[in-house]
Amino acid sequence: MSAEHIATALETEIVGGTLRPGEELKQGEIAERFSVSRIPVRDALQLLAARGLIDLVPNRRARVIRLTTAEIREVYNLRILLETDCLSQAIKRMEPEDLDRISMALAHSNIDAATDSWAEGDWAFHRSLYLPAGRPRQLAMIEDLRRTCRIHIAGYGLLPRRTGEWLKDHEHMVKACETRDATRAVRVLTSHIETAFQTLREELPNEN
Repeated sequence: MSAEHIATALETEIVGGTLRPGEELKQGEIAERFSVSRIPVRDALQLLAARGLIDLVPNRRARVIRLTTAEIREVYNLRILLETDCLSQAIKRMEPEDLDRISMALAHSNIDAATDSWAEGDWAFHRSLYLPAGRPRQLAMIEDLRRTCRIHIAGYGLLPRRTGEWLKDHEHMVKACETRDATRAVRVLTSHIETAFQTLREELPNEN
């Protein structure tokens, strides 16, 4: 089995919450699990570290990332900056076909919200909002930040709460896009992300 396959399997478990923030990844155990030598495991851990999913100390240990409350606050602040800017730029460039794709993504996210695929549906919806901006690098940064948030949401056993509220936020953002009201869209999105942070913060372990 290749390092990429091992990394993909571990990434799924990290993002899904099976491997929790701060949990150690032991090369010997992983090698035994996948019936490989330690070489592809070492390479897989390097890949995960490059993706920002684990902290890797050479010749010592690897652990799933575990951010402090202050660090998570910073991640959400960055999300607000990047996502609201991307949405504002996107609204200026939206064509009818973009609005059609956004409406379709909204419908799918409403269905996915009640399933284990809620995070995928949520990202697909937000991505559809941001794509018209034509900023692939910014979009990639947003996706990385959202992945970091998801690791902590899943790792601390936090299922989506206030589902009705965030789905209504989605609807309000779509309506703002349809009327080209960037100010309203940005206001709703800012509140949407801030509420997500506050919900996560309530579940974070106390830091001594």
